Amino acid sequence: MAEDDPSFSFGVIADVQFGDKDDAEASEGNGRIKRYREAPEKLSKAVMDFNSRRSELEFVLSLGDIIDGNVSPEKTTEDFETILAELQKLELPAFHVLGNHCLSLPRESVMAQLGMPASYYVHKITHAWSLVVLDTMDMSTKWSEDTQNFKEATEFLHAHPLGDDHPQMSLSNGGIGSIQMCWLKEVIANAERNKIKLIVAAHHPVVAGSAPDGLLAWNHQEISSVLVESSAFVLFLCGHHHPGGYACINGKHFVTVQAILEAPTGSQAHAVVNVFDSHKITIQGTGTVISRVLEI
Repeated sequence: MAEDDPSFSFGVIADVQFGDKDDAEASEGNGRIKRYREAPEKLSKAVMDFNSRRSELEFVLSLGDIIDGNVSPEKTTEDFETILAELQKLELPAFHVLGNHCLSLPRESVMAQLGMPASYYVHKITHAWSLVVLDTMDMSTKWSEDTQNFKEATEFLHAHPLGDDHPQMSLSNGGIGSIQMCWLKEVIANAERNKIKLIVAAHHPVVAGSAPDGLLAWNHQEISSVLVESSAFVLFLCGHHHPGGYACINGKHFVTVQAILEAPTGSQAHAVVNVFDSHKITIQGTGTVISRVLEI
């Protein structure tokens, strides 16, 4: 490996959010358009680009919301099958994050068909780096009412009512429950003991500035504090806020990746992340995804 070559690289996509339905104005306004029916073709081109670089890439990471949800379970299932057909053309391993729109279909079915080992998990990339996938819909109302997850979500909602003090408490957001938080702390402690650096992925942003406050995870302050305080944590990647964003806290990077769904007609929205072991990470954006150099 040449001195200026990355230690490893991987592809990234966010918010494909396909639905067989007409375009719609984005909730953020500013003339942004959700181009639902264009999403599969844009995903297909991203897959072809990643496949053309398969000798350089370790895997592809999808940051959630690969479907939008449609007028019926049957239509939503058809949308999901359309996206699965494109994803199955990948000639690389794929790692997925659950998003709020993914749960337009049953959680277990989505996870099984995407080949997810769990809703939150760790993937060892090299001896010195691991990918940590979080589930920010773990504490949410997207569970049956008899579950502990739903109970914990309901209690958190009551303690943090939606309003000026808690703008993130929309039901389209969610958070990390107590069991997952304990797991995350154990993963971080193990990484610190073994001098492993961590790239963390989730659907919802967790830092103000990387997205509007109303799109952050419910318990974003707790999540971000746990990450920022760790010597192992380096980079957080997420979706959910379609225009994308970036924030840096104490040299730790929080990148919100631009959505495929809202890429202009004829454009793209995907990226390659290059990790140079000790000094920097670069994001090589295609189309609307912003290229960045992130110092470690």
